[in-house]
Formats: sequence, structure tokens, C-alpha cells
Amino acid sequence: MTDEPAADEPTPHDTPDRPDPDRSSQGGPSGTAAPASTAVRVARTLLGAAGLAGIGYGIAGLLDEPAYTDKWGVAEWLVGGLLLHDAVFAVLVFVLGAAAMRAAPGRGPAPWVRRTFLGGLAVGIAATLIALPALVRPGTPPNPSVLPLDYGRNLAVVWGVVLAVTGITIAVRKWRAGRG
Repeated sequence: MTDEPAADEPTPHDTPDRPDPDRSSQGGPSGTAAPASTAVRVARTLLGAAGLAGIGYGIAGLLDEPAYTDKWGVAEWLVGGLLLHDAVFAVLVFVLGAAAMRAAPGRGPAPWVRRTFLGGLAVGIAATLIALPALVRPGTPPNPSVLPLDYGRNLAVVWGVVLAVTGITIAVRKWRAGRG
């Protein structure tokens, strides 16, 4: 005997008092996602191809530019960014997401609210990682135009906007779900 509900039993997140707008309009059984349409697959393929073309263009430009004499330094920076993403950002978002989705099943915010919050959190963490080099750079750069802004304040503004947009998104979706 297992502790998991049978396939036809509602889970704590499927209770009628907690509508999940994400799943109400999906065509699959029990709220499962319908397969992607042809238009979605074509759009994904085109966007992926455009992204790869942009990466190729950037690499070609970097290799052809004589002003960049420290190509290994650039490569180290790019690899470092990938490692930072995979070792810190992705892990942090995964752990926080798993904790948020498993926290207090049947109580607390509905799953769609948690997912929306996690989306905002992912954007904020990404912005923080992008701003991190400017925030932790020691001393004053010899060229004052290198870091001319107050990056700490600007990061706080970005977090404020992310939190506001996330909160407004949740409020509007709850309001729309209550009207339906």
C-alpha cells in the first residue's frame, strides 16, 4: 500500500476551492498539458535557430576582431558564466522551486501562485548574477566610465520591479479567476 492517492483521487492541490487557471483550459485529461501545436513547434525551432545564429555571429565576430587580444580571457569568462549558471543559478532555482512546491501541501498558496512567484524569483536571481561582477569589483576602476552607475541601487530597483510585476500578475489572475 502506498501513501500516494489513486489516479482518480484529487490531490490536495486539486481541491475545488483552489482553482488553477493554468490547467483549466488545457485539453488533456485531469489538467495535463495538451501536446504542442505545429505552430508552437515551428516557433520554437525558429527561435532556437535564431539563437544559434546569434551565438555563431558573436563567436565569429570575436574571433575576427583584432582588438581582442586576450581571447582566452574571454573564453574563460564565458565558460565561467556557464558554470555559474549551472552550478549556482539553476541549482538555486531548482531547490527553491522544489521547496516551494512541496511546502505545506493543501495549505498555503495554490500551485500556480507558487509557480508565478518562482518565475519572478528566477528573473531576480538572474539579474543579481548579471550585476554581481559590478557589485563585487574591488576598488575604483582607472577609467571612470567603466562602472559609472550605482549598481547596488539599480539592482534594488530591478528587484522592486520584478516583485511588483509578480504581485500584480498574481493579483490579476486571482481577480480573473474569481470572476469566471
